[in-house]
Amino acid sequence: MVAVLLWAVGLSPAAGSAAAGDDLSWSVTPGDNRQGSDRANYAYAVEPGDHVSDALVVTNRSAAPLRLAVYGTDAFTTPSGHLDLLAADAPATGLGTWLTFRRGTLELEPGESAEVSFTLRVPDDATPGDHSGGVVTALTQRVGDSALSVDRRLALRVHARVGGALAPGLGISGLTVTTGVSANPFGTVTSTVRYRLTNTGTARLVPTETVTVEGPGGAAGTTTSGELGEILPGSTVERVIKVPGVRPLVRAEATVRLDGLVVGAGGGGVTSAHDTASGWAMPWALLSVVLLAVVGSVALPLLRARTMNRRSPTWPEGTAPIRNDRPIDAHQQPT
Repeated sequence: MVAVLLWAVGLSPAAGSAAAGDDLSWSVTPGDNRQGSDRANYAYAVEPGDHVSDALVVTNRSAAPLRLAVYGTDAFTTPSGHLDLLAADAPATGLGTWLTFRRGTLELEPGESAEVSFTLRVPDDATPGDHSGGVVTALTQRVGDSALSVDRRLALRVHARVGGALAPGLGISGLTVTTGVSANPFGTVTSTVRYRLTNTGTARLVPTETVTVEGPGGAAGTTTSGELGEILPGSTVERVIKVPGVRPLVRAEATVRLDGLVVGAGGGGVTSAHDTASGWAMPWALLSVVLLAVVGSVALPLLRARTMNRRSPTWPEGTAPIRNDRPIDAHQQPT
């Protein structure tokens, strides 16, 4: 059984970050050559059929010898919006298959550095646009006496933009809005907007997200916005946005707008997408107050009438109270 640990997979911009564990650590940096110097990662502008030669410098920063595997694989954006690499046992199908290394394993003594040459070979039928992957160094260790092993990996990004017309695109799907409740009949609540954001084009994008929640007819709108992380072509990100300050007016309408900026060699323009969905936003606390007021306006007169009826005497049927309305003669003596 193999457990894969993406240990500081060098898809962060910084080169040379060291992976460590059990007093074993190492660093990776791009080699200084005609492709560039002091680079954080690898970025190429290429054409179909091109070959690019480059190198990776690996340094053992621990006090024990290291035996590392070196290989290439594909990159993607996770549903949470982070750049990552395929698992160690997942076969590459994209840029990872374009990378070949002079050696697939590397043995380093404590403090030793070594340069590993590699070649990126662009297929003749490569599609125009951005292709992403990583050069990976991996240390596999067995855990105790068990069959479990841990794969610690440290990698650097590789981006290649194949010449031709870029086709940036963004897609929105599964948009929903749900709105909470408040005990304050005149207070605001928080709406939760959920949707899936997909890079449907051929370019790396950094989207700016704007989410607006408003009542019927555009009443009482509340907007939140922010810049998201980089999204690679073909990747989908699950978005959950909390929008506070919403006034519940029976229905709430959520509008999502995305403006994507193309990043990478030479830039490449912008693209946008938008979608709208609605959901219930019932003002339950206010409705409860109104209901109580209506019930009170009806019940109070009935209660008063019932109380008055209880105070008035009742007489048996066919009888009436004896009344003496005749004036009394002051000289009349009672008999």
